Amino acid sequence: MFIFLNQNKNESVVVDKITAAETASVSRKCSTLKRSKIVAIIEFTKVAENRMRLTAVVSNELSLSIQNLCDVSIQNLGCEVTNMKTIAEKNGDGYRYSFSKWSAFLKSNEIHIDATLFFKYVMSSQLLILTKVVHKMTKKRGRA
Repeated sequence: MFIFLNQNKNESVVVDKITAAETASVSRKCSTLKRSKIVAIIEFTKVAENRMRLTAVVSNELSLSIQNLCDVSIQNLGCEVTNMKTIAEKNGDGYRYSFSKWSAFLKSNEIHIDATLFFKYVMSSQLLILTKVVHKMTKKRGRA
């Protein structure tokens, strides 16, 4: 397992390789065949903002460049998949990549700004999965 901590306090990235069992049916009754394979997953967290910048690890895995801005499939907590376009932002000598219409995604999934978002990126299927949302708790002021 590899853990990448960015200087930005709003994100952390974990690259992990786990073994998953693949089940296939066999012609005999009550039989299953399990094939073990390695599935590479990148886990990371982000604090919800008006824009969502992809981590460098995920951007590299998607081979994003100014000439290759591809759509990314995002699965929300309700297992609905949305394709989102990526956009490039100039950053010093290089580029950062983010999603267009990200605020609409937050609104449609009832996610508030400053909530902590937990993601898994599955390299084999190129699917970004939102696994958990932790909303920021605010203290309500009471009357004295």
